[in-house]
Amino acid sequence: MGVYHAGELAVQKLAGEEFLAEQNSKSIRSVIFKGAMAFIQTQSMIIASTVGENGKVWISFLTGEPGFISAASETMVTIMACPPASDPLIKNLLSNPEIGLLAIDFNRRIRMRINGKGEIDESGRLTVTTEQVYGNCPKYIQKRSLQPSGGFRRTQRHAQHSNKISSEQQEWIRLADTFFIGSASLEGKMDASHRGGHPGFVELLDESTLLFPDYFGNSMFNTLGNLHSNPNTGMLFIDFQAGHSLQLTGRSYIIWDKCQISLHPGAERLVRFEIDEVLYIENDTPIIWDFHEFSPANPSLVRHY
Repeated sequence: MGVYHAGELAVQKLAGEEFLAEQNSKSIRSVIFKGAMAFIQTQSMIIASTVGENGKVWISFLTGEPGFISAASETMVTIMACPPASDPLIKNLLSNPEIGLLAIDFNRRIRMRINGKGEIDESGRLTVTTEQVYGNCPKYIQKRSLQPSGGFRRTQRHAQHSNKISSEQQEWIRLADTFFIGSASLEGKMDASHRGGHPGFVELLDESTLLFPDYFGNSMFNTLGNLHSNPNTGMLFIDFQAGHSLQLTGRSYIIWDKCQISLHPGAERLVRFEIDEVLYIENDTPIIWDFHEFSPANPSLVRHY
């Protein structure tokens, strides 16, 4: 049985990248290899994608001092951190154990996906049994480092739910150079991924619709393959100067029209995201990342007409 599902295979074919996808599939394993074990145990943040009983996908982030993530075995990851009270991660896992994790080191531009099944115990510890483990390329990761003088824990001061983004949140998105996207296959398998570009690469069409480019990547099309089959999507924007989060859930649709794509430098495809719900969580203690430089892979946003 191959590692790709029908949605991924369909998008690989539409993009004409079946050969590259097949070559890169060799990196996908079911166990945590030795180098990956060492990597995750040095991280202070991890991204998690889950789905609720209503099918809505949410993407969250957990933080802690290095060591809060560990590999108990080659098929088991443990995370000693609880999300803020309003975050849906725990509620989602209680009804559906499927989870997609992304460990990302902004400073070294390293990222690794871990997909599998999660379980929360009484102490709040999250244990994930792995099904897929693989690394991704360093493209589009802006170089940042976590200030050691700042905090590591996410403690909620305030949370706000809505069905559209406010004017302040719209400005946050306009200035964003990074976001995270959660998606699910038709079979319900979860995935968490990173997207980066120069500020302005995410466009606001209105207060409930976003548009963003899909740049050239690893040709696997894990995210777009999911969206091709199941539009339910989560997006996460992080305030890197405070640790606040903006979580969106809605539906995504891939745009293949060459005329529309040509208006977005570097884009191979476009994705339109329609917002259903917004969750803003204000962190009580600052979690601060220092910005160092943009990724050299980021396409210019200068348009040529």
